[in-house]
Amino acid sequence: MDGILAVDLILRNGIVDTPAGGDAVAIAGGLIVAVGMDSEVMQLADAGTQVIDCARRAVVPGIVDAHCHLFAAAATLNSADCRPTTAPDIATVVSVLREAAPRPDGWIRGYGYDDSPLGLGRHLTRRDLDAVATERPVRVEHRSGHACVLNSAGLAAVGIGRDMPDPPGGVIVRDDAGVPTGLLLELNGWLRERIATQPAAHTAALRRFAQRLLEYGITAVTDAGPENGIQRWRTFSEIVAAGVLPQRVTMMAGYSHLKEMRDAGLGYGDTVCNGMLTVGHAKIMLTASSGRLHPHPDELSEMVAMAHGMSYPVAIHAVEQDAVIAAALALTDHPTPVGQDRIEHCGECPPDVAELVAQSGVLVVPNTGFLHYDGERYLHTVSDELLPHLYPAGALDALGVPVALGSDAPVVDPNPWAAMAAAVTRRTAAGAPIGGIGFPSMAHVLEMHTGANHIEPGCPADLAVVEPDPFSTSLADLPAVRAALTVVAGRVAWRSGI
Repeated sequence: MDGILAVDLILRNGIVDTPAGGDAVAIAGGLIVAVGMDSEVMQLADAGTQVIDCARRAVVPGIVDAHCHLFAAAATLNSADCRPTTAPDIATVVSVLREAAPRPDGWIRGYGYDDSPLGLGRHLTRRDLDAVATERPVRVEHRSGHACVLNSAGLAAVGIGRDMPDPPGGVIVRDDAGVPTGLLLELNGWLRERIATQPAAHTAALRRFAQRLLEYGITAVTDAGPENGIQRWRTFSEIVAAGVLPQRVTMMAGYSHLKEMRDAGLGYGDTVCNGMLTVGHAKIMLTASSGRLHPHPDELSEMVAMAHGMSYPVAIHAVEQDAVIAAALALTDHPTPVGQDRIEHCGECPPDVAELVAQSGVLVVPNTGFLHYDGERYLHTVSDELLPHLYPAGALDALGVPVALGSDAPVVDPNPWAAMAAAVTRRTAAGAPIGGIGFPSMAHVLEMHTGANHIEPGCPADLAVVEPDPFSTSLADLPAVRAALTVVAGRVAWRSGI
């Protein structure tokens, strides 16, 4: 440890998650410069060093949420909660929305309704939401994040009428007479372009959501928005520079926006804000929800080749089994010249499909938090044959497939500890078994949620002091783990009770 000067921060009296163990970590200039026993590390302190006593709490690498949607997640903080636990029937949904205050843009917003048998049993319609308001526009997001319902005033506000054709990539659901029911599929980006939201509302909500992430010990996030382009990049640049989002942020670029990113001089891996904001993968949406693949596999192959030709690896959204197969085949045929391609979600992946994924050489980003939060619904709606192969992070890992965990917030809460518990146990929040192959240990799954973060000299100082100790608490209690302290790039970004 000789020669280390001007240590900014020392975390002492902790239980440090490193192979060699230790009690203390020293940080200088945003990097970890020493890890060891208190008696050694404290010798580095001087009058300007901040020393924090961890009181024998666990010190772990910073958590990385490899797939979320920051703006959509922040928007839920200013929206009415229409999840089944809060609003189990349509009458209650209407009541909750009536009590909600209109947002600055004039809309009444709700989120989280569920059309499954454990929720409302059907989709909401414009007529349901007309009971909330006839003059004000109303919009309620489906729990999946891939659908929403507008009332009649909302449809009129965005220009949707009987004769309007479906926008590219989306569906306006209609009744037998051809009249829009209010249900819109895969049109969130299209709606965003037509509903002006004041920047101040963005900023306040994002700051609140960032604090929630810090409370979980999350130090880095990847925003996987398929509509991300140069305008969203500029917005991220402003909010990251201002400290609204203290985490490291990687922004995927929507496939349709690659040219504008290139024209602005931005490519994969480029960074701004002192390395705190990075250009990520090219995001491609591949869905089979309408009964057929969109885009067609031939078009998907062309899109992958085009993105690779622009020096972008791709991240393909693929939930359904047919979509996962098509993604794996396309990526096998077109290996990336830069970085590593990804399959996002990999929701339905039985063993034969998992073998195809392994052969493709991709990184998979499944959402094991879904098993925790939505597992009870899966038990009632998914076949017994498919259940063990939903979001099979452990099975993919056992095949040698690189895995990184992401929350997909706001679809579920971004609690990484709940996701890790489910990745090991393959159980719902209520404790019911889903089946399948789990990770062998908490230590193993933590590696899937910390990315390149390590508590070693020379590594970026992104770490968290958490309680209870995730290595000694029961897996049933793991979702209750929270950060008492979160450090990002060497700075204390969150502190509570320490």
